[in-house]
Amino acid sequence: MSISNKNRIIFVLFACIFAFLFIGRATYAAEADVKAALDSLDFERKSKNEINLVFSSNGINEVSRYIILRKDVAAKDFKEIKIISSKDSNKTGNISYTDKINAKGYVRYEYRVDAYLKNGKQIRGKSIFASNVLICIDPGHFQTKNAIEGDDGYGYSESMAVLKLGLALRDSLKKNYGISCVLTRTTESITIDGFTDKNLDGGHISLRGDMAGRTGADLFISLHTNSNNSHANGYPTNTQPIEINKPLIILNSLAKESELCINIANKTGENLSIVNFNEGLSKSKDFDSVKKGYLSEWSVAKNDSVTINGSVYYRMGENGDYYGVLRGANLAGVPGMIVEHGFHSVPEVRKKAMQSDLINKWADADAKAIAAGFGF
Repeated sequence: MSISNKNRIIFVLFACIFAFLFIGRATYAAEADVKAALDSLDFERKSKNEINLVFSSNGINEVSRYIILRKDVAAKDFKEIKIISSKDSNKTGNISYTDKINAKGYVRYEYRVDAYLKNGKQIRGKSIFASNVLICIDPGHFQTKNAIEGDDGYGYSESMAVLKLGLALRDSLKKNYGISCVLTRTTESITIDGFTDKNLDGGHISLRGDMAGRTGADLFISLHTNSNNSHANGYPTNTQPIEINKPLIILNSLAKESELCINIANKTGENLSIVNFNEGLSKSKDFDSVKKGYLSEWSVAKNDSVTINGSVYYRMGENGDYYGVLRGANLAGVPGMIVEHGFHSVPEVRKKAMQSDLINKWADADAKAIAAGFGF
């Protein structure tokens, strides 16, 4: 064999190897795109009878069809609920499907999307939880309301702390429990029906609670941190001892007649009490749970006491529920609660909130309680 023929053979061999590697890498990249698209699966609760699923269409040119699967949480296997042909889907953007729910009450499912490629290979997506529950979260106040000045304030303001808390609670509920949320605000400011910040809270604060009704929420939760009367217990107002620190939950008129809401309130208080105790921010992890028909009314004495445990209360005024946010939710037909996670008038609480992951731990405690209350 001549040298030129050998060179040609070697060239052809190397060309084949290169082509094989190139095609292999291209196929791997395409399959990776499809896998990433399936794993982007997300959801939103459209109504109590509809859950909308959405995922990316990246890599769709390699796909023959998508299979949407659903599984009851207690079931062993997934069941196919929808086949979507790639040729019938938009080649760019997202692919969506609305699952119609026939079950009564609150339900949660596990969903997954698989893809069958044109080469016959199946790619399985990761699963997510999704439910027909919607929570309206109200991070209280606005801007830097209730900021604590001075070095021992640690840069704390109730408004910004509960905004961070609300965003973390939203993410925890969706990711870990499949519960959708809507927030009354996601930035420092809040605007509802053209009323902003001081103008809203000054005379139209009930609109915060009313948003729960407009969005079809199942529960309204207003997030706060607590304070006390001036110079309570003989200490400066913002230098209270950790003995005063405890969670307090206040229910509106609808919530205090609901076993579900009372259960959520009790679990929230119990979870927060444990977090605060474990963080060294209270002297006791005890929380006084309540039963329907046995709630007592909030009072300054109970609020400021250094010997009374946290508990669940109601508070009435001349026009019904004392707090405007709770009154607004009640008038909109939505059970609601205010959750006071701890006392920002305690320096140690402010420091932990600003310099540790205390707020995220509060969010996880809230989320766990809410999910448990709905049976998840």
